[in-house]
Amino acid sequence: MSLADQVDALQEQAAELKSSFERARHETSEQVKARIDRAKADIAARNGAVKQKAEHAAGRAQSQWKSMQADAAARMQDLQDRLARRRDQLDVKMAEQDAEGAEANAADALDYATWAVDQAQLAVLDAVDARAWADAQAAASRPS
Repeated sequence: MSLADQVDALQEQAAELKSSFERARHETSEQVKARIDRAKADIAARNGAVKQKAEHAAGRAQSQWKSMQADAAARMQDLQDRLARRRDQLDVKMAEQDAEGAEANAADALDYATWAVDQAQLAVLDAVDARAWADAQAAASRPS
């Protein structure tokens, strides 16, 4: 899958997260629980389809967000420094390797973003369900 395809897929996934949140806010607890089950099944299917790649990316996904930001900034700076040196040398082979490395870094970052959106989707649905349950409990405990 090309980087452009990965970016498009991530954008579609983020849009689906927003519409899923809006729909879930107006559903019953049972409907939200069914949506959670479907989301988990969809995520499991996606994870099964790219298990090896996900396992590789999962190691990176374990680090904290700040660590990832610092690592990404350092990589970008290193890449920019290497690209500046390579431009001066006009070394086509090295430029190709740098491009492949940059594309691999971008693909890893997109894999992490996809994982993060999956986790956000589950967290949002769990939050909607918890709020609905809390509201139901509060309504049930009010004196009539």
